[in-house]
Amino acid sequence: MGLSALYIGATGMKTHGSGMQNIGNNLANVNTVGYKNTDIHFSTLLSQTLTTASNPLTVGFSQRGQGVGVGAVLTDYRNGGFMDGSATTDLAISGKGFFRVEQAGEVRYTRAGNFRFDRNGFLVDPNGYRVQGKAIVNGAAQATGDILLPLDANGEITVPSRATSSVVMGMNLGTMTDASTSTANPFFGLFEAWNGTDADSPLAKGAYGYDNTIRVYDSEGNGHDLTVSLDRVTVSNASGKSYYEFVVGTDPQADGRPGVAGTSGAGLLMTGTLTFNAAGELEDMTAFTYGGSGDPRDLANWTPAAIGESGVPGFAMTFAGDTPGTADISLSFGLTGTGWTAAPASAADVGHDKTLLPGLADARAGSFATTARGATSTTVYQTQDGTPVGWLMNLQVDDAGTMIGYFSNGVHEELAQVSLYTFVNEWGLRREGGNHFSATSASGEGVEGVAGTLNYGRIAQNTLEGSNVDMAEEFTKMIITERGFQANSKVVTTQDQILQVLYQLKK
Repeated sequence: MGLSALYIGATGMKTHGSGMQNIGNNLANVNTVGYKNTDIHFSTLLSQTLTTASNPLTVGFSQRGQGVGVGAVLTDYRNGGFMDGSATTDLAISGKGFFRVEQAGEVRYTRAGNFRFDRNGFLVDPNGYRVQGKAIVNGAAQATGDILLPLDANGEITVPSRATSSVVMGMNLGTMTDASTSTANPFFGLFEAWNGTDADSPLAKGAYGYDNTIRVYDSEGNGHDLTVSLDRVTVSNASGKSYYEFVVGTDPQADGRPGVAGTSGAGLLMTGTLTFNAAGELEDMTAFTYGGSGDPRDLANWTPAAIGESGVPGFAMTFAGDTPGTADISLSFGLTGTGWTAAPASAADVGHDKTLLPGLADARAGSFATTARGATSTTVYQTQDGTPVGWLMNLQVDDAGTMIGYFSNGVHEELAQVSLYTFVNEWGLRREGGNHFSATSASGEGVEGVAGTLNYGRIAQNTLEGSNVDMAEEFTKMIITERGFQANSKVVTTQDQILQVLYQLKK
């Protein structure tokens, strides 16, 4: 009798000890973020082939086992349970994929999404590795790299100001009388009533029937109040139509236009008329702007406003300041056209004759077009597209991994997109500690993709993936493993007793 049984029993004890170690590691990580359970698989050791008397000439049919060893330790990549995170940047993956993190050229992959931004604006994991993704600039994704918040020179996360380029007003002009009359130019009574030397009230109360103010922004991010004042025009032989004149103005002290600032025309930006049919629907309009030279209070220096690509007339403005701000603003009352028809050389050419008012070619009224249907004057709808400088107030991450910044000026902007990576053979990944995996020749290189697309899971914000260890299953394995270890130890002690008997026989 040899000592083989002792060695075989020892392999069993050693292998079951490894199994118990694996179980202990799983249970130790039962609360580790993103931990993936491992299963240990045993395999037989090389068997000894015997030649037996019953079949002395055939080799390979009679074999004697030589014990057991660890065949493989495989990772279970099934999703763990989700739990609430404490920050928007706590991210969990529902489905396949890994986050990629890097530090000094060292590449790692992880399912633990407990990320935070460091003081330099990099999104990092608890080990200081930087999360990889694509920066988004003007809506376009850039090359893959470290996810970094766009800090300005002051270390703040801001979006630049945007000058107003479009103002839209939809109003209903109610019952009003002709408050500002002009003997020579009845369609420009408000224009003549404007006094830019009166900074407090360039258009006196009672000089107009209705006004509406909206905040606009120049190229420097400075805000200015833009006021549209309207008044009814008394027209003989109106043929059921109604006419209203309007002026567009701002604070005269904010006017920085050369030759205009400081004059009685300061702050006056546009003048014109609105024409309504018998049903009170807007069907035509005119608009005049200062030509840039000559007396700004002379209608002869006011020419038909340029009509932009949107089919709306506009004006250019330079605002006063240490750094003058500019804005090219189109003003819409809900009517668009392709150009002016029968436009006079200047506003002075209109005089009393309504037929000399220019008209909009191919005029089309929109859903919120201004109306004149009596009752009370009111503003139904208004909007403008300018913004001041904005500071980051909140951050959201959608299920595709896109980080969206919400700023104090009302702007929301895509900042970056977190990438996900999959592997041909994820069981070939090597564990590196710190909740990290690294690619090997067995796993292949990680394939980058976008969360929510084919073969990639979705990302959940403010959520963490917990460990996928099943404690009940581990305790069951623990009992089985302990019994296996106990049985193998019994083999060793029994073989020892046999050897003791043999020793006694020798004596």
